[in-house]
Amino acid sequence: MNAIKQILKWTLICLLAFTSFNLFISGDYQVERSTTINAPAYVVYGEVTDLQTWKDWAVWWKKDTTIVTEYSGARYAANSAMTWTGVDGNGSLKVTSVSFADSITTEIIFDGMSTAYGSWYFESLAGGGTKVSWGMKGEMPFFMHFLTLFFDDMIGADFEAGLAGLKEKCESIPSRSSEVTIVDVPEQNYLFISTQCSMNNIAEAMGAIYGELFAYIGQQQLTPVAMPFARWISFPEEGGDEEFVTFEAGILITTNHIGNDRVKGNSLSARKTLQATHYGSYELSENTHKVITAYVAENGLKVSGIPFEFYPNDPTTVAPEDVETLIIYDLVE
Repeated sequence: MNAIKQILKWTLICLLAFTSFNLFISGDYQVERSTTINAPAYVVYGEVTDLQTWKDWAVWWKKDTTIVTEYSGARYAANSAMTWTGVDGNGSLKVTSVSFADSITTEIIFDGMSTAYGSWYFESLAGGGTKVSWGMKGEMPFFMHFLTLFFDDMIGADFEAGLAGLKEKCESIPSRSSEVTIVDVPEQNYLFISTQCSMNNIAEAMGAIYGELFAYIGQQQLTPVAMPFARWISFPEEGGDEEFVTFEAGILITTNHIGNDRVKGNSLSARKTLQATHYGSYELSENTHKVITAYVAENGLKVSGIPFEFYPNDPTTVAPEDVETLIIYDLVE
């Protein structure tokens, strides 16, 4: 009987000690890891927002090969979600907010109990790379407060492995070019705005201009035709972030229109063109320009002027390797 009393006494002492220990430890935890990926921000953003690609680079699917994952919601968008079951536990992750090529937030529920909040930040770097930061924070249940003392070491390694996998995946995304074709193009009318911006702000500047052009088209009751385009007038020799690029961003319309001091109107007569489509990162479209240049040389052709680059699809709604850039050069007879 005395032995039982001693066991109960020491059990109670240990329980009180453990409870007191947890009282003085915060239940809040936070972990964050970063890496640099040699790929544009929108490519990395596309991989992370497409939850169906996580199994390709996140370490948990490699640690537990029994995981079964189900997906819901639109890919590349807020409110997309995935749930998983495996021998190491069950859970769900939901994308709660997205800001294109800038940030993502998520909500993670483990075993239907504790909830954590994830964050992703994408910082465009000079030269086309991206700094990626992946974080998670939450609060442990009271009797698990002591785990926060080890949480960064336990989970940080998984984040580092996941970022390494994401880096490998993004840097290996292929680009390809279609065949070069000669296409007869009818007369075209278009509106455009010329601008100059730093290399690091191209996407932001283009988005603002296209919004302005579509607003103008609506005000003037004009009819847009198909996809927006850009003509790259000049690039800095070094290509640094502080250097400036000059370009025209425009939209085809059905009728000739003069425009104003800001929005210019122009038209092109019917002509023969060389065309090829680039699939993959916009930053790698130079590869398709080289394909067209080689075609010109091999066939004794001549082209003139600055080429048009049309953007047929939205990079936020397709896989990075399926982003399209239609490149058009005018032929000289």
